[in-house]
Amino acid sequence: MASPTPRETVEALEAKAQAQEADGNRAGLVETLSTLATLLTELNDESRARRTLAQAYQVVQTIADPIADPQGMAQTLHQLGSLYHLQGGWDRSLELYHRALALQRDAKDRIGMATTLGRIAEVCQGKGEFRKALETYEESLALKMELQDEQGLPLTWNNIGTVKGRMGDWSGAMEAFEKSLQMQEVLGDTRGKAVTLANIGGIHQRQGKWREALRALEQALALHEVLGDAMGMATTLNTLGFVQRRFGDLDGAYQRYARARDLMQASGDPLRVTIPVYNMALIHEERGEYREALSRMEEVIAIDKRIGHPDLRQDLETFGRIREKLDRQRDQHG
Repeated sequence: MASPTPRETVEALEAKAQAQEADGNRAGLVETLSTLATLLTELNDESRARRTLAQAYQVVQTIADPIADPQGMAQTLHQLGSLYHLQGGWDRSLELYHRALALQRDAKDRIGMATTLGRIAEVCQGKGEFRKALETYEESLALKMELQDEQGLPLTWNNIGTVKGRMGDWSGAMEAFEKSLQMQEVLGDTRGKAVTLANIGGIHQRQGKWREALRALEQALALHEVLGDAMGMATTLNTLGFVQRRFGDLDGAYQRYARARDLMQASGDPLRVTIPVYNMALIHEERGEYREALSRMEEVIAIDKRIGHPDLRQDLETFGRIREKLDRQRDQHG
């Protein structure tokens, strides 16, 4: 018997959701809508995915305690939170994660709590709430230590290093990354090592240690390429572009940014694709190619508006600055 096509699976889930809605099975309806929204996202049907996600969110608001299956509901809320997180819906994502966390605390599900705390910290970090992110990661770390989670501990140390780096605590960040790297060496975790090396390169970059940054980032990129990790490659390429730009290699930097953009677009990540495109615009600006810079910024702003990106205001200001330079250039060449 042939496996159902994606379209048939979508239709089956829609029919199931209709039946659950008619029966008043709201918890089941949320789970089905969450699965459907995930599938539609994977199929790049963004408009239907957003509508389905919004419907699931509305149903969640009508569910009151007690819940028959708190752990199952926590998993569903976590999944919904992840979908909003991916789309940049920070506040709804946090609300859903916190509801999931409350159910996990009641059920004494320490594994689930550790995971959800990590996701809450990610959102706090994305919102620039670094102190809160650090405290939440540390709470997740304590649980993982109790659970002797060998796989999860290096990831959390890595995340703590990232937040400390964003807070300007270079030594604290490096200490956390080194702990992560040591654990990954023992585990033979190539993917984790690639991420940690890229983060170490990022810390060197922020301290102006350009050669050390270049060395660590090139090592990270080589590991990501071996793994075929498109998003890891894209993130590392973006940082490498910044370092090469500092060396005055604008052509090399632009090529790194362009490749990062292509990889992110292919991965369907609108939230992060704005970063390399923004950086490409800055190189055009630095070269005095203001029309090309504005074209790139228009791409960034279109994505910002579509997903409600928190950097929209900053990107509009950059657009305005470049536009003023183009106007002055026109006046000079009258």
